[in-house]
Amino acid sequence: MIISHCRLTKNIQTRLLEYFVLEVTARSAANILGIHPNSAIANIIKQFDVVAVQEIRDKEGLAIIKLLGEVNSTNDDYSIIVSPRVGRTSSKEQYAIFYRKSNLQIEKDGTLWPDTQDLFEREPYMVMLKAINGTFDFVLVDIHTKPDDSAKEIAFLPEVIRFAAEYYEEPDVLCIGDLNADGAYFDEDSYQTIFPYSSYLWIIPNSADTTVGKQSNTYDRISATSTIQEDWTGEWGVYRFDEAEAFSSLGIDAASLTDHYPVWASFYIDRDSK
Repeated sequence: MIISHCRLTKNIQTRLLEYFVLEVTARSAANILGIHPNSAIANIIKQFDVVAVQEIRDKEGLAIIKLLGEVNSTNDDYSIIVSPRVGRTSSKEQYAIFYRKSNLQIEKDGTLWPDTQDLFEREPYMVMLKAINGTFDFVLVDIHTKPDDSAKEIAFLPEVIRFAAEYYEEPDVLCIGDLNADGAYFDEDSYQTIFPYSSYLWIIPNSADTTVGKQSNTYDRISATSTIQEDWTGEWGVYRFDEAEAFSSLGIDAASLTDHYPVWASFYIDRDSK
């Protein structure tokens, strides 16, 4: 499962943690949540206002609902929107977006990009959100590329972003997810050709290491249309949750949960003029 997050704070910033990979199946989620009632995953989610999740493979849909229950175990502050199952093979996945109801609302329902030419292994999922106590609204595009096809799929993402902006009539678009945009899968030097600085913000740069393992790779990305510049505080990061005391005290190996770290960025909620 991959998770991306956004924290809204006043004056006002929103901390957007945009990506976290946790493989979620019925068995893995049951094991994690059963052994650790105060789930490490839920604790991570509750640090942020928006959490985009990928690699949900539970056919019954119970694992993600159980995770939502764990997140809301102390209060009912989060809601969730879940995509249809996507993928060419029998091993299909879903996207899910957790959001803090006191800070954000769904402005327009989620939809899959209409992949009429079968360009993606898993069609990107998108939804429009708005800050309840501010003017900041944006479209969140969540994408998990197929590793072996990542170069081709990444090249088509600007087209997906344009569609999202037109479909929701909203120029501020954030594209997040496990793009497999480094290492043997993708030449990160070509990222500038696909997402030129004149039109896009690179919120997560090539220098970031978003993987839990020993190798340094920037698989996970946050890119945005340049119109979101006025909303972005300039802050971003890779959330190394296993270094936090609350997590380390649980005695859980980070690699047992995920091989990716979440990536985040902060946004003002009161400066949006578009």
